Amino acid sequence: MRWFRGANRGEDASGLNSVPTVGTSAQRVWESALSDAQYFVIDIETSGFSAQTDLVLSLAAGCMTGLDDFSHFFYQFVRHPDVSRVPQTIWDITGLSPEIVQGGRDLRDVLEEALSMSLNRVWIAHHARHELSFLGRHARQLWKLQLRPIVIDTAVVAQALGRLPRVPTLDETCAWLGVPVQGRHQADADVRMTAEVWRREIVLCQRLGLRTVVEVIDWASARAMG
Repeated sequence: MRWFRGANRGEDASGLNSVPTVGTSAQRVWESALSDAQYFVIDIETSGFSAQTDLVLSLAAGCMTGLDDFSHFFYQFVRHPDVSRVPQTIWDITGLSPEIVQGGRDLRDVLEEALSMSLNRVWIAHHARHELSFLGRHARQLWKLQLRPIVIDTAVVAQALGRLPRVPTLDETCAWLGVPVQGRHQADADVRMTAEVWRREIVLCQRLGLRTVVEVIDWASARAMG
């Protein structure tokens, strides 16, 4: 397993040429105590659910250690030459607009900065498959990099903790854990809510005797599948 697997990355990979592969570093991350692990919390807003055809409109991410507040936070809009195919409902839900997006940065620059922040950190996301599908596709296109981060999905953890028949939405999880919902469907606000959800899930996992990153991932996955 690797954080990033590259093939013929060349100069286009830019600063990501120095990305470490797994080995002892990854093993340390897997075995990190929940209260000491370094986390990379991420959320993206997109024009739809298809990583093949839809656009990444904004990306937010924050770095934190254990239960601490963010030590670094990043929020950026993504510029596209043509946003005419973005449904009006997406603009309404996210609070974004064509003008806001056009004032953003190129996806290459946004993704490179975000991935650089994520090195040697556990990724935290709610419904993480959404983020991974979009970011993985663009990493392959831009740099021939295959993303293979260590990921904790707060939705899957919530499902396991609550013994739920399905993974809950972020709104449902926030309501269950008493996390205030503010600015929903805005990437920066969703990252902050996801981080607070994870802090509260850490405490609940520790009460169950789960101490490390790998123990939570294995336990939550087994509960969700069973």
